[in-house]
Amino acid sequence: MSLYSPGNLDSNSSPGKRKMPSADLPNSKTEIQSHLLFEAAKIPMLIISPEDGSIVDANTAAISYYGYTYDQIRHLRVTDLNQLSEEATLAEMNRAAEQKRNHFFFVHKLASGELRDVEVHSGPLIANEKQYLYSVIHDVTDRRAAEEKLSELNRDFITLLDNTSDFIYFKDIDSRFRFCSQTLANITGHKNWQEMKGKHDLEVFPADTAAIYYEEERPVFEQGKALLNKVDPYYDESGKKCWVSTNKWPVLDDNNNVTGLFGISRDVTHIQETQKQLQIAASVFENVNEGLMITDAEGKIVQVNKAFCQLSGYQEDEVIGKTPSFLTSGHHDDVFFKDMWSSLLQQQCWKGNIWNRRKDGGLFASRTSINAVTDKQGKTINYVGAFTDITAQLKHFEEVEKMAYYDTLTGLPNRVLLNDRLGQSLRQADRNKQLVGVCFLDLDKFKPVNDTYGHKVGDLLLIEVAKRIQAALREGDTVARLGGDEFALVLSDLTDLSQLEEIVNRILICLKRPYELQRHRDIEISASIGVCVYPNHKASGEQLLKAADAAMYQAKKSGSNQYYLCTRY
Repeated sequence: MSLYSPGNLDSNSSPGKRKMPSADLPNSKTEIQSHLLFEAAKIPMLIISPEDGSIVDANTAAISYYGYTYDQIRHLRVTDLNQLSEEATLAEMNRAAEQKRNHFFFVHKLASGELRDVEVHSGPLIANEKQYLYSVIHDVTDRRAAEEKLSELNRDFITLLDNTSDFIYFKDIDSRFRFCSQTLANITGHKNWQEMKGKHDLEVFPADTAAIYYEEERPVFEQGKALLNKVDPYYDESGKKCWVSTNKWPVLDDNNNVTGLFGISRDVTHIQETQKQLQIAASVFENVNEGLMITDAEGKIVQVNKAFCQLSGYQEDEVIGKTPSFLTSGHHDDVFFKDMWSSLLQQQCWKGNIWNRRKDGGLFASRTSINAVTDKQGKTINYVGAFTDITAQLKHFEEVEKMAYYDTLTGLPNRVLLNDRLGQSLRQADRNKQLVGVCFLDLDKFKPVNDTYGHKVGDLLLIEVAKRIQAALREGDTVARLGGDEFALVLSDLTDLSQLEEIVNRILICLKRPYELQRHRDIEISASIGVCVYPNHKASGEQLLKAADAAMYQAKKSGSNQYYLCTRY
């Protein structure tokens, strides 16, 4: 029986439909009006007994919302609907009292088992001289979800503002801050970003940077144009000038009117400094006097500078992607380059002199240093080679060396180089148990040729003699001019005296052949040779030469054009 005596639902009736009997209608006019309002309300409403919380009546909207029949819902208590615990319910009622609100937030369970967030407005009701509670139920599930979503977004946004390293800010149409990130607040001397609210750039930034920001924001506010990737200066907490990459967008209302500005600025000080350093490095790379080459880890050229192009004769586009082997001159053997790569792989550097070939075919010498460039893991990613042209220096050195070690007329080794090679041959003979022949050679009848034909012809004769002796020797043997018409020979790696005798006789024969010098034909000379054999003659190199010199005089006494073997040991 309804509080307003509406009668019972048909046993076959569905939720949301009530059958009103003719009996037990509300008595007073007020009760009839209340009943009509109760039934007509589109919002779920419940009448509850305050004594035990039982539901004594429900309107059609409540029956439809909860999904029960009228009889079913009247057999429930409000605690059957409210899924909060007694403690949670009491806590919610206390919160409502503290917040001075006359509604409560509960969780109600529908007949289907679905849980819904509801906002309940309750109040006292007098009917039939009895006191009840009426409850108006508002489903706020979707609203609470939206509020929770918004609250979550707000929390995330606040977290972003508090923790981002970027400068994030929103300004109103008057260019005053609505909010900003804590990073921006820090550089302006504010402990909390909320202290920035309502302030203008001129109030928080130095005048010079504030003026820059004002001018760049005018098109954003006045024309709605976005500002993108603008590099601006700013001063950090210590007063150091730094740089940011700035983007600013207009905020528009539904009518496309500008109502504010949203901006994000990211610190690019390190990038700016790095770019500056790279520009300096690039300038040095291009303008340094040394030729520079950069290759990848596989040795393929990725960059060269102007000095390298001038040194080699190649343009940059002619060498990119190639290996440096195109410079090979043939001056160095495979062992040289094997040692170079061994040093690069083991020590990550190499230094030395290299002869290379220019594009025009000419040779040039360079003092070269190659260094490996590695990543953080120690893996080689590039090689950098530096080339300094030392061709002139080397040629000068060769000339000085030639003057120090070679005879200027014949180009043969002089006494200094002879002593060095003789010493090497003696040490090698000791190791290999072999013989060394030391010979002292003097020309016969040279003075008459010099006196008859002149010194110029005499010099030509000495040059021709040097060539004939060289042609008669083996590879590894040495002939040196000691001065005038005196020569010395070092015959290495001999196994027996017959080899020595064969070489000496070959020299005597070739020198005896007539000479044709300028217009003079059939000039004849011969030679006398003194021979000393090591280790049969166990002595130093200097002593061996003296012994061979003495033997040469014995050969002359015996009639010239012959050799004399020193046998006195």
